[in-house]
Amino acid sequence: MRESTKKVVIIGGGIAGLTAAYRLQQWGRGILEYRLLESLPRFGGKITSTCQDGFLVEGGPDSFSVQKAAALELCRSLGLEDQFLQVKAPSRKALIWSDGKLQPMPPAGIAPFLKSSLITWPGKLRMGMDLFIPPRRDNAVDESLAAFMRRRLGCEALHKIADPLMAGIHAGDPEKLSLNSTFPRFQELERKYGSLLRAIWEQRGGKRPEVVTKMPFSPLVTLKGGLQQLIDALVSKLDPGAVSLNRRILTVRPTVDDYEVFVQGEPAIRADAIIFATPAYVTARLIESMAPRLASKLREIRYVSTATVSLGFRRSDVPGLLDGSGYLVPHNQQRRILGCTWCSNKFDGRAPDDYILMRVFIGGARAEHLAEQADAALIELARQELLTTMGIEASPVLEKVYRWQKANPQYEVGHRARIAEIDQLISQYSGLYLAGAGYRGIGIPDCIQSGNQAAQALLQDTIDPNAAELSDSGLSSRNHYEYHG
Repeated sequence: MRESTKKVVIIGGGIAGLTAAYRLQQWGRGILEYRLLESLPRFGGKITSTCQDGFLVEGGPDSFSVQKAAALELCRSLGLEDQFLQVKAPSRKALIWSDGKLQPMPPAGIAPFLKSSLITWPGKLRMGMDLFIPPRRDNAVDESLAAFMRRRLGCEALHKIADPLMAGIHAGDPEKLSLNSTFPRFQELERKYGSLLRAIWEQRGGKRPEVVTKMPFSPLVTLKGGLQQLIDALVSKLDPGAVSLNRRILTVRPTVDDYEVFVQGEPAIRADAIIFATPAYVTARLIESMAPRLASKLREIRYVSTATVSLGFRRSDVPGLLDGSGYLVPHNQQRRILGCTWCSNKFDGRAPDDYILMRVFIGGARAEHLAEQADAALIELARQELLTTMGIEASPVLEKVYRWQKANPQYEVGHRARIAEIDQLISQYSGLYLAGAGYRGIGIPDCIQSGNQAAQALLQDTIDPNAAELSDSGLSSRNHYEYHG
């Protein structure tokens, strides 16, 4: 006779998988038992922080937005709200490397763009034509971000603004990235106002839209001890006997009434339900034998490789003032980096007094091969680029490389339709759920929300969906996810 408690296996111990485990532990006590399996020797995925010689180095993301409720709610639930650290006000300015020098990125607004030297006067006139270009009416057909920007604001705005921003956020190529899966807001503004410039004008003239949080500081925040604090806090709340590291999953196979999860060197694990919180191509490998069509569709989600090189310098060895949070590099500038963040300018506590911490970004959709070099080569590349762009000749006092192989999902044109087909295919397999960055948002809040939703959908499929303990969560069930681009 089968046990009444449902057995759940969560594959993947990044932020999405850990969140799913945490929510199942909160909401499913007495209803289910979970086990989380991670193949690496640590939890957290791309979220990792290291303290070394007084520097606090982030290997992956260094902050998250509290304008998306999921991250804020999770931090509050974990008691981390008093650890929030806001972006320092003077560093909220970003720069662009263009025409051989660093130039300020103009803030949103008509007047700042007119005064900016980043865009030429012919480029500004072309941007102004946005006021007279009729909006696209056929929103059912996806469009690349590059096509949208070129159509509305022209090539110069695309190359000098949209291109470096997309490389910085998605490590992607705007010629391939889907508009409605990365920046659906642009499509909404065009539909509502007929013009991006008119939308900026009217929104600035009226009441500013409310944000999720009322906190009196920048919506972009981190934690005082680094984002590793979030991972550590989550893991500390989980049942130690239910989470495992260094567990390589070989495959997943269906039985008559449940699934078997095959782990290298261990007996197979029986599971009534499985949450796959792994990259889409990893999930595809695990389910290939039982769901070949779903696996094929998952493989259509492309991932690219990146690397970060963190370098610490004595303040006296860095020429000039660092005014801002760092700079982005457009692809047409023929440099070998995507950009550089001045970490110690951005947040307090990232470097000792009289020192500066910088982080250089390498690779992405158009230069993956650069990110796949050995550490020494990446450090030398980063130093040469900082010499060219910032004139830094001194040797760093700290060097730290993180390489992220095939870790950045690309939401390419047709992504939303692809996800809809994946939803339809996975619904044919009772007890299987997906979470993670590959589907509906790459940011930390998006991944947290995907873990929330996978846990919610599993529980609603297990017990009465109208149960109070679930309705209070305010989360949506399977096939009712929302995009968070």
